[in-house]
Amino acid sequence: MVLPVTARDEILKTPLAIYKALPGSNCGQCGVPSCMAFAASVFQGMKVITACPHLEQASAEHYRTGMVARQGKDEDYGQLIKNLQEEVATLDFTDISNRIGIRIIDGTLAVPCLGRDFFIDQHGQMNSSCHINHWIQVPLLHYLLKCQGVEPKNNWIPFATLPGAGQWGQYFNHRCEKALQQLIDAHEGLMLELFFLFGAQSLTADGGADHSLSILPLPKVPFLINYWRSEEGFPSQLNILLDHSAAQNTTPHSITLLARGIIEMFRQLIVSHSHNGRLF
Repeated sequence: MVLPVTARDEILKTPLAIYKALPGSNCGQCGVPSCMAFAASVFQGMKVITACPHLEQASAEHYRTGMVARQGKDEDYGQLIKNLQEEVATLDFTDISNRIGIRIIDGTLAVPCLGRDFFIDQHGQMNSSCHINHWIQVPLLHYLLKCQGVEPKNNWIPFATLPGAGQWGQYFNHRCEKALQQLIDAHEGLMLELFFLFGAQSLTADGGADHSLSILPLPKVPFLINYWRSEEGFPSQLNILLDHSAAQNTTPHSITLLARGIIEMFRQLIVSHSHNGRLF
């Protein structure tokens, strides 16, 4: 389906206005499950409207340039990252290395994240063989600044009970736990393979979950993911638990970004490995 160029004077001020400009086919080829979810991602600055494959190029470009100028997520995080880099520049790297147990290589801190090293120099600049975005930069910089080096003890608690998690609780539930649950519902076998590829370990957890997986997005900041399949009319369930020490080693904001980054990475991997290029 190719949409005609219409509504030349329309300004896309809200997610609903963006949604109305889309085909409504929920094809998933943009990497999110529905046109409404795509519209929300565009409004939040996480996607660009030209990523919709069913919008005529001229129409998509018109909408992109016609959207109301607003300080989007990327701009918000750009300033935050700059502030964090300035704080990191004041730190003693030897002290950080000793405090949180990471290596110094050629004057840079090597921070492992999901099995990959991210190198941070004395100015807070980051390099890696992996793609770098705000889902990685903010948590890693926060980690250097906040981590007290407290060892996790497998004392698992819900995200919402972490100090300072209040303002992030609903977002974490809907955009992290529910989003991950949806991916596993649709691609259980592939998702398990991806988790193990990134170093997940199977655990036996209370509650009889069908899968309990521990992953280590950052040193000393493990996640426990519990998943229950749907059964006899009961819907599937999923929760992401944190070690009690998480509040001493990072921030709720960073945990939320890490979870979102992992989910977006899995979405892209599923789409790229799907025979029809669709997420659902």
